[in-house]
Amino acid sequence: MAQAGDKRRPKGQSGGSNANPAGAAPKGQAAREPAANKPPAGKPPVKASAGRQSVAAARKSTGGSNRTQLIIGGVAVLVIGAIIVFGLVLNKQQTAVQAEGYGASTQSVATESAGVVTVSKPGGAPKLTLDIYEDALCPICAEFERQYGQQINQAIDSGALAVNYHMLNFLNPSSFSKDYSSRAAAALLCVAQQSGTQAGVYLAFHSALFSSDHQPEEGGSSDLTNDELAALATSSGASAAAAQCASTGQNVAAAEAAATASSATLSAATGGRVATPTVVKDGVPVSLSVNWLGELLGQA
Repeated sequence: MAQAGDKRRPKGQSGGSNANPAGAAPKGQAAREPAANKPPAGKPPVKASAGRQSVAAARKSTGGSNRTQLIIGGVAVLVIGAIIVFGLVLNKQQTAVQAEGYGASTQSVATESAGVVTVSKPGGAPKLTLDIYEDALCPICAEFERQYGQQINQAIDSGALAVNYHMLNFLNPSSFSKDYSSRAAAALLCVAQQSGTQAGVYLAFHSALFSSDHQPEEGGSSDLTNDELAALATSSGASAAAAQCASTGQNVAAAEAAATASSATLSAATGGRVATPTVVKDGVPVSLSVNWLGELLGQA
């Protein structure tokens, strides 16, 4: 059987050296290109090999892919930038100071009963009364005071709002002296008892306690002594009698008893959760949206 590559001669033909080699041109004729290398008659010559066409196509495909990736990357950068800007705007809205520019209270007075201090406009009939639970060492309470203190001052001064302040002391162990929350609460009682009739003084001292200039750090290496609390009360407008009361720690036991009672009241209102700051209206905790006070005043 014939196999690929086996060359046979016709019968009777000599295989001598004078025979033309396979594919050689007859004597006197010019050599021709092999038929396989010539384009078929009537068809244009092939301009590029299939391999070159594949490379060119691949280059075009890669270029398009790169452009697509660049477009997708650019869109992604724009989306991320928009999200960041939106987040910054939203955060600014959520932390915006309410009634900014109003300043300190000028009309409020304070009265104390069983360790709870009620602040209102004298002779007024407030349409809204709230209970606010705080701890003097609580950093979130300081943020609450920064954001809503002026709005509370304004609402009290207008006669629309009265606030019952409950000072808790569960952060005592986190203070440097281990009793700062109780001592600060005692100083507030001193100011309410001795200077409560002086317009704006209680709220001024309350605000000073939560200011970044005076509030100790939770777990910090120092806090205010009784003498320093007394000096802060004096700078807030409190009387010498109020300062003396704070300096001697006269109301510490009363403040601790009030904190225990208020913690129990708050726990009953929240279903067992004691946290500060918490605002309660008619025995129900208030959800603190940005304009929570404005909404409550509008509903009252």
